[in-house]
Amino acid sequence: MRIQVQSVEKTNNDYLMQYQAGGALPFVPHDIVLIHGKQYFIGTILKVEPEQTLIRINPQYENQLTGSIGLELAFSPTVSIQGADSIVEKLGYFPPFHYDRITAANMTKDQITLTIELSPATVLVPKSPDLEPSSEAPVTPETPAKDAPRYAVTFTFLETKEHVLTPVEAENIILQLDFRYEEADMVVDIDALSGISGSFLCRGIRAEITELEE
Repeated sequence: MRIQVQSVEKTNNDYLMQYQAGGALPFVPHDIVLIHGKQYFIGTILKVEPEQTLIRINPQYENQLTGSIGLELAFSPTVSIQGADSIVEKLGYFPPFHYDRITAANMTKDQITLTIELSPATVLVPKSPDLEPSSEAPVTPETPAKDAPRYAVTFTFLETKEHVLTPVEAENIILQLDFRYEEADMVVDIDALSGISGSFLCRGIRAEITELEE
């Protein structure tokens, strides 16, 4: 859909857009959207109201939030991932899994299970604006264990097919974990700093977050 942006107010890397579109945008918080300004880029919806929305984008695209822009739903984690609400409740947002570590993987013909231990950056810097991660993980300050809870998220991907994945290695660190819709399926893309990478299709996704014991 297309909207007419009337004004934009920036707070850190969040942008409050006043718009006209004949009604509220058809999105919910945490939706990932594809935005078409002068070029395509992605954003995360934080709040939606009838004539304004709060969105997070990479600041390099700030000057494209003007005039008539297009918005298209890329993926809705809280709608399409069973258990995503529990992750949001724990962390305050649905993470992009940049620089997080895959600690267990089980793959059969039609089901894949991945356990991902969240990095300190994911847990301690909620709502990271880093939508396009670099090939080098950020340095996070040392924090006492009692002040830094450790979490793992276990994904179960159901009715998987078209697996194009590299082997699991000793170190499996995610650069970016992307989800998107493709007709009746969901596509899962894993870009890696090291270890398993590739893509596959699935029909359903379950997720569970657990706190790890020291």
